[in-house]
Amino acid sequence: MKYGKKQKEDIFDKIIDSIVEDGKPIRQILKEDWTPSTRIFFQWLDEDEEKVKRYARACEIRTDMLFDEMLMIASTTEEGETMKISQKGEGKKTVKEIEKTKGDMLGHRRLKVETIKWVIGKMNPKKYGAKLDITSGGEQILSAEERKKKIQELLAKANK
Repeated sequence: MKYGKKQKEDIFDKIIDSIVEDGKPIRQILKEDWTPSTRIFFQWLDEDEEKVKRYARACEIRTDMLFDEMLMIASTTEEGETMKISQKGEGKKTVKEIEKTKGDMLGHRRLKVETIKWVIGKMNPKKYGAKLDITSGGEQILSAEERKKKIQELLAKANK
């Protein structure tokens, strides 16, 4: 389908709004009737550097919003009900007992938080990814001047 310039801009704006306001992934948005095909959308990005920047910024904002959502989930209790079914007795005298408990769904909230934490770490690793120290072996990293001083101290010790 051919899109006029104004129509293309309006659709692109709506796509960006869906990413930012609703937190939807692009794959889900592009399945909606009003959107272009995936191929056409990415063709639009290939043709316009400004659209690339807007799309990238929208994805960054979505990640920040997911971070905020994660904090809300972690700090807000989520009431729910759990059921524990047990059997007592044997044979024809077996009786099922159902124990219902109401309370905070801590395990459910923990799963949500861990999932969001993993996702945002992949979406924006510089900002939300796990920081691994693979260079210092856990030791303090010295500045150039501190290294020079340390080398001089070691040389002085070696020459004694």
